[in-house]
Amino acid sequence: MDRSRRRRFGQNFLDDATAKMIAEDLPVKNHEEILEIGPGHGAMTKHLLKLGAALTAVEIDEECVAVLQNIFHNEPHFSVVHSDFMKFDLNAWLIRHPAAWITGNLPYNVSTAIAARLMPELFRTRGFMGMVQLEVAERLCAVPGTHAYGSLSVWVRAYGEPKILRKIGPEHFTPKPNVDSATVLILPREKPLKAPPAFFEWVQLAFAMKRKRLANALSKTFDKKDVFEALAGLNLSENTRAEELSPEQFLTLYQRLVTEKIM
Repeated sequence: MDRSRRRRFGQNFLDDATAKMIAEDLPVKNHEEILEIGPGHGAMTKHLLKLGAALTAVEIDEECVAVLQNIFHNEPHFSVVHSDFMKFDLNAWLIRHPAAWITGNLPYNVSTAIAARLMPELFRTRGFMGMVQLEVAERLCAVPGTHAYGSLSVWVRAYGEPKILRKIGPEHFTPKPNVDSATVLILPREKPLKAPPAFFEWVQLAFAMKRKRLANALSKTFDKKDVFEALAGLNLSENTRAEELSPEQFLTLYQRLVTEKIM
């Protein structure tokens, strides 16, 4: 595959040994179903199929689609959809395939967007396991009080329970990326946070000045006195910063500042 095509689709292909290792990390059971995002030339696909699952691949690149159709044309439990995953009708697929696993070696240039899109639908699946850039993995899995914790971390933890499974070096890819990668596993929360879309936009506002006091970040929209009172109601000091709050605390703060004010 030519360099311009790889750059266009953000493609980095895994070596076989690493692909096998990652595929076998997916805790899929026989006869369960898998949705694979961006399978490329099928490095992980062939090992996932050996786990006894039925697999649907969503691939944006028509050249890779042709390769996949050629390799797996005799595989009865394989199908491929030629589509950009961000435009793929995930809702319709999940209706036909409830409680499936979602996985993939996500293209670096859209990995955050793909992960964010999956989270509200996570409760309808068995979970997600995917490979992303290490920095993105750390943000997806970050806990409150850590450097990597931000609005993306809150978004993920509102819906799932994430953890990093493996760190993967550049030497396992062709072409070699300039960064390390990692696989993450995100299982659905038993009780996802019930919050309106506006809540997550508000969380982004709260992280707009991440290293400063939360009250300062929110003072452009709310009276600082109201923010202080809401923080006190959560037993938090006026000097609290955004990265110190759990998703549950964020939701309670939002309800006190926004929902209760409206009511």
